[in-house]
Amino acid sequence: MYNCNECGYKSVKWIGKCPLCGAWESFVEDDIVVQNRKPRKGMLFKKDNVEPQLIKEIKSNTFDRIPCGIEGVDRVLGGGLVEGEIILVGGEPGVGKSTLLLEVAAQISKKYKTLYVSAEESPQQIALRVKRLNADFENLYVIGEDDLLAVYEHVRKGNYKFVIIDSVQVVYCPECDGAKGSVSQIRGCADFLTHMAKTEGIGVFVVGHVTKDGIIAGPKLLEHIVDCVLYFEGEKMSHYRILRATKNRFGPTGDIVLFDMLSDGLKEISKTSDIFLPHKEKSVSGSSVACIIEGIRPMLVEVQALVSRASFANVRRRTIGFDNNRFSLLTAIIEKRLKLPLVGEDIFLNVAGGLRINDPAADLSAVVAVLSSFKEQDIPLDTAFIAEVGLAGEFRTVSHMNMRLKTVEQSNFSKCYIPKANKKGLNKGLACEIIYCDTLDDFYNKFFI
Repeated sequence: MYNCNECGYKSVKWIGKCPLCGAWESFVEDDIVVQNRKPRKGMLFKKDNVEPQLIKEIKSNTFDRIPCGIEGVDRVLGGGLVEGEIILVGGEPGVGKSTLLLEVAAQISKKYKTLYVSAEESPQQIALRVKRLNADFENLYVIGEDDLLAVYEHVRKGNYKFVIIDSVQVVYCPECDGAKGSVSQIRGCADFLTHMAKTEGIGVFVVGHVTKDGIIAGPKLLEHIVDCVLYFEGEKMSHYRILRATKNRFGPTGDIVLFDMLSDGLKEISKTSDIFLPHKEKSVSGSSVACIIEGIRPMLVEVQALVSRASFANVRRRTIGFDNNRFSLLTAIIEKRLKLPLVGEDIFLNVAGGLRINDPAADLSAVVAVLSSFKEQDIPLDTAFIAEVGLAGEFRTVSHMNMRLKTVEQSNFSKCYIPKANKKGLNKGLACEIIYCDTLDDFYNKFFI
């Protein structure tokens, strides 16, 4: 059979487009294995019979948060772990998911009995990795097992409080059909682990790999059934990692935590300005500072641009860390609204530090970097730029402006250019000088002329 990764639709032949959800190239082959299993005596998970209740008569219990020992992870989870919570940690192979969970397990095991289930590596390989991590692993239990029924027996006998499954793509449940990693197996394993977490009252971490499209491999049901989904991201050529929550039933989403991948493990970075701000003593052309929002956290980043005369017939426009389609729009706006001849220029844009940004508030910073490099005019080091640029050249309102300006002020910037539409609602008593602009022409006349 062929199963759709998005909705689970089944077909006896491969189909390019799913007729149910409309997803393209989402069908994967799933071998159906018929096993002669003896019927189990009773249910694996027993539940007490309950009757429907009036919602006004139900007493809401406040969940006691369990700190995992890493301040940034607790903040992303909404204050800590919750009893009976199942958390899915996704990320590309080699990004550091196992390293992160090993360090989390080391901290949790100091107070609670924790089991690390490794289906990809042997316990000897885990012990070899533990030697280079700067953490206390004396109370952590490790087992090399891929059968979830056997894992469940160990959990009940050992009375474990937390379980880490690494990873869901290589474990299997004998009660489900299909080979390891197939859609039916991943769906069955997710359902099994969820029932285990809820009935036994234990916290479960599940590792999931992502596909080339950046989504967690397997059916979407895998993300729907869990309580929390964390993505661990990082560029291949960078040693910085970002952990963000995209779903959280027991807390807010959107917050991020930044880590530095070192030889002895992960180290949380509290001051992002040490990484993403320019490290120079004098002003240069083609470098500007923007304040973006990553999740719910304001960050100052450096946007660099290089404009040079094209050596070939076709001009080159390249970006690293910035949306290429948006950059094309900004280049067209500069040519149209400011009447500048950029047709014969190669333009390259880069976000320093290996960070990838999608905040439209960085539009003005990208425009300033391009104009500065084109005119070879230096940008003062104490100036920041926050504005979204529309197609008509107007500066549009930016959200969370007070939060951004507070971050700019804390980083000792003396000037900041923002849209005039954000003038209402700003906090009073800001130390930095605020310069308001309506349009790109207005800004160009104030800054470059």
